[in-house]
Amino acid sequence: MEDYDIDELIEQLEYDEDREATIAALVEIGESAVPDLIAALENVIWDVCDGAADALAQIGEPAVPALIDTFAHEFRHVALNASDAVARIGEPAVSALAEALNDTYDPVREYAVRALSTIGNSTHAVVPALIQALGDDEIEIRTYAAVGLANVGEAASDAVPALIATSTDESDRVRQHVAFALSEIGTPEAEKALSEL
Repeated sequence: MEDYDIDELIEQLEYDEDREATIAALVEIGESAVPDLIAALENVIWDVCDGAADALAQIGEPAVPALIDTFAHEFRHVALNASDAVARIGEPAVSALAEALNDTYDPVREYAVRALSTIGNSTHAVVPALIQALGDDEIEIRTYAAVGLANVGEAASDAVPALIATSTDESDRVRQHVAFALSEIGTPEAEKALSEL
């Protein structure tokens, strides 16, 4: 492996002509680049933030704990970039994201369920965590949980009882997404529940 200067590579993320090679070099550095890449998510230059998120997603599982810690960041765009990067990591991040649903800080749970709902497109492993999130006190979190279960589709049939229980939610938005999730799951039990809403 070449001897790279991490700070210099992060600065180079701003320039399109070197972008892919720069990201590849940061990924090659791996876990030791994670703290600097997390800091780069705060950069005022969008290309640097986006490149850092791409590199973190490609580094994969070793970046997950630091990315989840970033969900509590004071700036929403930084936490959102971290959530998007974790979602791109996919299934290796599911158990850590499920654990983050137990955090007492609402934004941490929100970004965790956002990532899980995106991962839902590609794996059934998110279903238990999304079922848990349906019971959260926060409307936004329940909404993303229903969206995620809709993304999983028929493979989320285990969630039908929890969706039925959430179909009387106080929030119209949650109820709408629950109905959509039931229609996307499409099992006889889900269809029956949908017809009774």
